[in-house]
Amino acid sequence: MTTHQEIPLKLRLSWGLGSLGTIAYLNVVTALVLVYLTTVMKIEPGVAGLLVFVARIFDAICDPLMGWLTDRTRTRWGRRRPYLLLGAVVCAVSLPLVYSQHLLIGTFDPALVALVALMLYSLGFTIFNVPYLTMPVEMTADRMQRLGIMGYRSVFMMIGSVIGSAIAPLIVEKLGRQDAASYQTLGAIYGAFVFLIMMTTFVGTSAARMTEVDETSQHTPIREQLAAVLANKPFMMMVGIKVLQFVALSASGATTAFFVVMVLKHDFSLMSKLASATIISTVLFIPVFRWLGQYITKRTGLAVGIIGEVFATLTWLLATPEDSDAFFIARGILAGIFSSAILLYGQAMWLDTIDYDRERTGLRREGMYTSIYVFIERLGYSMGPLLLGELLQMMHFDKNLPLEKQPASAELAVTLSLVGIPALAYGLGLLFLYFYRLPDDLGRSQTAR
Repeated sequence: MTTHQEIPLKLRLSWGLGSLGTIAYLNVVTALVLVYLTTVMKIEPGVAGLLVFVARIFDAICDPLMGWLTDRTRTRWGRRRPYLLLGAVVCAVSLPLVYSQHLLIGTFDPALVALVALMLYSLGFTIFNVPYLTMPVEMTADRMQRLGIMGYRSVFMMIGSVIGSAIAPLIVEKLGRQDAASYQTLGAIYGAFVFLIMMTTFVGTSAARMTEVDETSQHTPIREQLAAVLANKPFMMMVGIKVLQFVALSASGATTAFFVVMVLKHDFSLMSKLASATIISTVLFIPVFRWLGQYITKRTGLAVGIIGEVFATLTWLLATPEDSDAFFIARGILAGIFSSAILLYGQAMWLDTIDYDRERTGLRREGMYTSIYVFIERLGYSMGPLLLGELLQMMHFDKNLPLEKQPASAELAVTLSLVGIPALAYGLGLLFLYFYRLPDDLGRSQTAR
C-alpha cells in the first residue's frame, strides 16, 4: 500500500483561507448588489438581474480559457500561484468599483456602468478562483487527505459567507441603508479585506507541491481536451449537481435581503443572526460528517445533505413577521447542519472525478477540469439574480418605493425566489446523484467515494 506525505497544517490553513476571501468577495455582491442597483442606481429590477446574469456568463466563458492558460503556464512559482497574485490585485480594485457606480451617474448610462463594473468584478474572481481550486489535486494524490483539505475549505467558506452575507448588510444598515455613501464605504472595506486574505493565501502556499506540465496534454488541442472531459461521466454528474446547487444558493442569496425587509418586516440585522446561526452549526458539523466519511460513501453523505437542505428551505413557508428570533436561529442551525454535508462531500467528490481522469488517461489536465466545473458553476450562480429580477419586474416591484412599502405581489415574488426555486433545484440535483458512479467503488480504500 502506497503512503502519501501528510500535508502540513500551515499549508492546509493557508490554502483553505483563500476560500474565505473568494466567498466573502462573492457574497458581499450577491447579498446586496440587486438592492444597490434598484434602490440606489434606480435601475429596473428586470434589467438589474439581467446585468448580473450577463456579467456572470462572461465570467463563465472566461473560466475554461483560464484553466487552459494555467495548465500551459511555466514559472518558478508553478502553474497556479502567479494567478493568485494577479487575481488578488484585480479583486481589490473591482470590488470597490461595484459599489461606487453612483459616482458616475449623470456622466454615463447607469446600466452600462453597472455592466462594466460587474464584468471586471467577475474577471477578478475567475483569475483567482480557477487556479486556486485546482491546487489540491496537485498538492496530494491521497483522496482522504483531499477530504481533509476540503474540511478546512468548508469552514473558511462558511466564515466567508457570514462576512459577506451577514456582516456586510449589518454595516450598510448601521451606516444608512438608503444612503449611497454607505455602499461605497462597504466596497472599500471589503476590497481591502479580500486583498489581504488572497495575498495571505498566495504567500502561504509557496511550499505547496507542484506538478510539472504534462507535455502530451500541452500539445493536445483544447477541443480534444474538452471532449475528453465531457466523456468523464462521474464528473458530468457532479456538474449537474453543482449547477442546480448554485442556482439554489444564488436565488436564496440574492433574495434574503429583500425577504427580511419586505416579508419579515425586519431590518438587515436579522441577516446577521441567520448567518451566524448557520456558520456555527456548519463548523460544528463538518468534523461530524468528516468522521462519518469513514463509514458511509461520499455519495450517501451528499444525498443526506441535499434532502435535509430541501426540508430546511421549505421551513421558510412557515415564517411570519410575528415569529421570535428563536425560530429564525433554529432555521439557520438546521440549514447549517445539512450545508456542511453538501460542502464537504460535494467538494471531495468533485476532486475524485478529476483524479479518475488522470487514472484513466495518464494525462494531467486539472486546470481544464476546474475551469469547466467553475464555468458550469458560474452558469448556475448567474440564474438566481436573473430569476429574482424577472419575478420582481413581473410582480410590480417599484424601484422608487422603499423595500418596506412594496406591494404584496412583490412580496410573493420574493417568497417564490427564496423557497420555490431552491427547493426545486436541490430536488432535481438528486436525479444527477442517482446516476453518479465511480467504476471502482469496491474495497475498503474506496468506501469514502
